[in-house]
Amino acid sequence: MATGGIFCVEGQWHRDLRDRSSVRSTLELLERHRGIRFIHKDVAAPDELTYFLDRWMLRQYSEYNVGFFAMHGQPNRLCLTDWHSVELAEIADQLAGKCDGKRLYFGSCSVMQSSEAKLQSFLRATGAALMCGYSRSVGWVESAAFETVLLDVLATGQRHNATELRIGSQQWAPLAAYLGFRVVYASGRTWRPGARMRIPQQAGPLRVGAPRANGKPPNP
Repeated sequence: MATGGIFCVEGQWHRDLRDRSSVRSTLELLERHRGIRFIHKDVAAPDELTYFLDRWMLRQYSEYNVGFFAMHGQPNRLCLTDWHSVELAEIADQLAGKCDGKRLYFGSCSVMQSSEAKLQSFLRATGAALMCGYSRSVGWVESAAFETVLLDVLATGQRHNATELRIGSQQWAPLAAYLGFRVVYASGRTWRPGARMRIPQQAGPLRVGAPRANGKPPNP
């Protein structure tokens, strides 16, 4: 049984308005097969992100205890488009003291490639129970497959270390390690999967930085 919901803000991955790539299909899959409710909002500018994060903090949405930031990324920075980005510190200021017990997932390249001090500062400021994401550049296909399992356990897991138990399993630990997955807890503890695997590079988009003018993401 689902015990929580997912609130997702998704950046605009591509310049081409005809491109329909979105994490919404993953959320719909989880809703159909796991009963996990979700709210999904597109954001293309900092003001839009601010508006929807403020709305998320209202009491009527308290059951949506997983925050999912789906967008391009760089260390300590979320890229909403190739023109607009925000620092993690800016998000911490906006959510200061409002995320008690929430679990935050940054589905973005390299955002978690930061010092322990900065990530712990973010958790102390927001009050979130944990933050997790990637410390390297990741491919769209691999990360989409991985986050289907991750979002499931974040929304439904009752135990404090539920993420470690599921993602650290023999089935998922190699992929998690390949993606540079990292969890930082408000307690001060950090967890990374131990196994590593090699996955052939595919000609798909990366969740890294903002796209160039030709629609392709920059090299990591």
